[in-house]
Amino acid sequence: MRLPLLILLLVAFRLSSQNVIIKGTIKNERTGEAIENVAVKNTSSSTGVLTNKNGQFQITLQKQPLIKLHFGHLSFYSFIKEIKTKDKDTVYISIALKEKTNLLTEIPVYAENKPETLVGKPNYSIYDFDFYEDKLILLTAEKSLKKAHIQFSDYNGKIITSLQLPKYAGEASGFFHDYEGYTDLVCSDTIFRLDILNKEFLLMTVTKNDFNHGLKPVADSANGHYYVSNQWDKFPLFNYYFVRRGDTTNNLLSTVTNSDLMKIYNMEYYYLPSGAQLEARRLAAQYKTDKRIIAALMSGFTQSLFYEPLYAPLFVLKDTVCVFNHYTDHIYHFDKKNKLIDSVKINYHHPKNWREWKKQLFVDEYENKVYAFFSKSEHHYLKQIDFQTGKEIKTYKLKHHSAEKIKIRDGYVYYVYRPFESTQEKFLYRERIE
Repeated sequence: MRLPLLILLLVAFRLSSQNVIIKGTIKNERTGEAIENVAVKNTSSSTGVLTNKNGQFQITLQKQPLIKLHFGHLSFYSFIKEIKTKDKDTVYISIALKEKTNLLTEIPVYAENKPETLVGKPNYSIYDFDFYEDKLILLTAEKSLKKAHIQFSDYNGKIITSLQLPKYAGEASGFFHDYEGYTDLVCSDTIFRLDILNKEFLLMTVTKNDFNHGLKPVADSANGHYYVSNQWDKFPLFNYYFVRRGDTTNNLLSTVTNSDLMKIYNMEYYYLPSGAQLEARRLAAQYKTDKRIIAALMSGFTQSLFYEPLYAPLFVLKDTVCVFNHYTDHIYHFDKKNKLIDSVKINYHHPKNWREWKKQLFVDEYENKVYAFFSKSEHHYLKQIDFQTGKEIKTYKLKHHSAEKIKIRDGYVYYVYRPFESTQEKFLYRERIE
């Protein structure tokens, strides 16, 4: 049975396995003094170095389109820098870290743990957001996303720049954070890749074909490989592949299927009247696919309450490729060479009330933590899942029960929220996960 699959990684031929050297200096944001012993670590591997007494460091890494460096120090807030290497062999950067306040003054704030308003304006709502280094990219509109703006903001709500989307883009639907680290804005007629230059937006048009077949299928990249899927929401089976950088050969990593749903799916052909079965066979021959796929589409089964798309995401965590297969009740772990290490049992996705599990996992890539999303009695919950053992660690209840567009970063949960029966527009909030 062959599914629609077109995994064409346009960047593959432009990349090589050569290394890139990143040099930099780290200073105190407040005083301008150099900071010694800052841990500089590549977020996608275990490679790391410490800064010297002059706040300087040098790290050699395998060249990738986007490298994320994590800067950590006990006396300063951690920071992630996204570096686009392009064709450079050496990259120079300068980082300023924000000094932590006295621990005694922080304790009562964390004890209360009140949601913090990051951006909120009385004349428009925030419909989506994404992170850009130490700033935020916002999708905003006054009344309708047919007339949307993208805005660049800091964490204090200061709007640095704003740009109205061109009319030819069509209605905006939201952001997609692709595997290269870019924020892509998906609109009804156009897709834009966003970047910032001199605090101004750069809009690069991406064709729908390139987005659907070259960006969206790529779950992640690490260890010189791309991890892609041929998932189609109208079929209860798909594969994960790994593609070596510079190659276009798909190598099978793991298969995901809902066996019970597949049995019902395949029976749809036999429930069709004889004339419809004949038409299903004709269309299957025309499109070179299976008659049972055509039958399930013809019968409307994939639009019914009895069918739901598969949810089994892949994440790279601490150099380990993890496939969360909710249909075999296991997390599968693969090493750098994409060999299966082991699998661990999971059951967090089988609560007593199955409706509570919202079939969504969030990853804090800075802390390598995984959270499962649940709703109960109109409240949202995040359950931290140990990706190495599959066990539930703790549960955190969000203060605002109707939070939307949830994202997790560096120990905080971010979301868009408007109080129920309120005239307030949708604001952007965050809470520390305790």
